Parts: sequence; C-alpha cells; structure tokens
Amino acid sequence: MTDLWEPINGIYTATVPLFPWAASLPNIDAVQWGSALISAGFGAGIGAWMAGRIARSAKLRDELLAELRSIDVAITLCISVIDMAGSLKKQHVLGLLSKYESDLARFADYKAAERREDPFPLSINHFKFQTIAPPTVELQSLILKNMSMSPNGVKSIIALSDAVGNLNGMIDTYNALLEMFRNRSLPAGFAPEHYYLALPVGGVVNNEYGSAVQGIATYTDDIIFFACKLSDCLTSRGIQARDRYEELSGEKRLIRRVDSIGENAALIPPDSAYEGWMRGWEEDFSGVAKKRSWGDRKRK
Repeated sequence: MTDLWEPINGIYTATVPLFPWAASLPNIDAVQWGSALISAGFGAGIGAWMAGRIARSAKLRDELLAELRSIDVAITLCISVIDMAGSLKKQHVLGLLSKYESDLARFADYKAAERREDPFPLSINHFKFQTIAPPTVELQSLILKNMSMSPNGVKSIIALSDAVGNLNGMIDTYNALLEMFRNRSLPAGFAPEHYYLALPVGGVVNNEYGSAVQGIATYTDDIIFFACKLSDCLTSRGIQARDRYEELSGEKRLIRRVDSIGENAALIPPDSAYEGWMRGWEEDFSGVAKKRSWGDRKRK
C-alpha cells in the first residue's frame, strides 16, 4: 500500500498507472517508427515522380524524333518543288518571257519609226506548257499534322499551294489561247497578232495573251520563292527540335538546309520583290537564348 500511495504535502495521491496492462506491451520508439513511415512515404512519392518524369521525357523524345523525321521528309519535298519550278523557269518560262518582251519592244520601235515600208515581222511560239503537280498536298499534311511549325511556315505553305493552283490555271488559259490561234477560232475581226501585241480591233483590245505570259512567269517565281521560304522555316524548326532531342537523348542529328549555288541562285526571286508579303513575316527567335529558370540559377 505504501508503494501505491505517497504523501504529497501531507496528502496521499494515487500514482498507480491508468492502464496497468499497457506495461506488458513491447517498448516501441514512437519517434523512430514515425520517421520510418515518413521516409517510406517520401521515397515512394519521389519514386513515382521520377517514374512519371522519365515516362514524360521518353514520350517527348519519341515525339521529337518523329517530328525530326517529318521535317527531313518535308525538306526533301521542298527541294523537289524548287527543282520542278526552277527547271520550268530555266527551260521554258525565261525564254518565253524574254521573247515576248523583246517582240513588244521591237513593235514599239516599229510604230515609232517614220517609215514603215515592210510589215512587222512576228513569229508566235506555239509551245504548250504542261501543268505541274508538285507534292504540296503531302507537304501541307506533314506541316500541319506532324510538326510544331511557326506562323511563317504556315503562311508559306498556304502561299505555295495557292501559287501552284494559280500557275496551273494560267497555263490552261495560255494553252487555250494557242489552240484558238491554231484553229483560227478567235472573235470576229481578231487575228493572233492582235492578241499577241494587244492591238485594238474596233476599239476593243484583248490583253489575254500578254497577261497569260506574265502570269506564268509571276506564278513560277511565286512557287520558287515560297518553297524556299518554307524550307528555311523547316530548317529553323528542325534546329530547335534537334537541340531539344539532343538534350533528352544525347544523340546528335543533322538538319539539312537548302542552299542555292552557282547559276541557279539567280532563279530565286529576292525578298524585295515580295515586300508586301514580307511585311507579315515574323522574326525568328529560335537562336535567342532562353531565360534561365530559378532552378537553373540554383543548380549553377
């Protein structure tokens, strides 16, 4: 009894344990147990986060690789378009336009001459053009579906597609005029030279032939110019995707660039010829270094 009751300030107070049966349980260090529980939970959370990050990195790496392959194919298609339009311009369009402009200049001199005893010598080229079918549909599908293309690139592929349609429409008009010349099925009073030189007949002037020649030359230039611009955009996007892919995988990949060398460089129209269109061109900031994040500064 004396062990259970002890006087405090002359008063006996019970000091017996509230739950005597708890004394028989094994001794557990609550601090160690809680620390282990927290460590296990934290480790599981870190593991899940790392697994998710690795999975996301692997997914992004695969997407970048697929995009790089699409970009390489698109650049190849751009080269095909440029070669097709460049060959057309070099082999046929330049000669046709040069002869037509020369004939007009000669005719102007002929009309200005004081004495014109002989009729004006004129020969019309009856060579028909074939419409072209560059892979613009495949290009547009690759660009709009398989890659993160800049607004400049989207603008270029749309302009390129329009230029191909415009050129083929003008070629059809030109060929139809040649067929009318050959069959002598022009409107009453008109002869081929009236169309060719835009001579008035009964006060009416028909400029269809000259417009067709100029249109073929203009739209051929459009195709070359827009395809070159599109190729530049593809290369720029390829460099961005390549650098990010290299960060994730450590694998180096080459990005092609369309370079014009030698005499073929003259076939590409200058930017100054498309000043109005180029006003909507956005600056390429792909080479500007990214602002370091807080984490980057801290690691450094």
